[in-house]
Amino acid sequence: MAPVAPLGRDAAMRLVLTGELPIWFGSPHPHTAIVEQDGVFRIRQLLVDPEDERVAREASIASGGGWMPEQYYGLGKPTGAIYVEAKTREDLVATMKTMTWPNDW
Repeated sequence: MAPVAPLGRDAAMRLVLTGELPIWFGSPHPHTAIVEQDGVFRIRQLLVDPEDERVAREASIASGGGWMPEQYYGLGKPTGAIYVEAKTREDLVATMKTMTWPNDW
């Protein structure tokens, strides 16, 4: 998998409203997610647990494979900073419309 372009606010809002959650995005590799957690909708930072990364990397290399950035970022979990939280999808989209949307999202 090659690096990806930013998703963009409009595409992210469409995906939130069509029910396609979770959404992983960010450029050049996914670092942010839109998820439903604990009964609310969040835009949240994806984090990679160092121990999970170590185990996966060692297993990949031991099996004769390599270790690429895509494999690392594929281990991301929505456990980092919460950027936005809303009670409903519609409230989340309303906030998304007014917030500063980072260029790499």
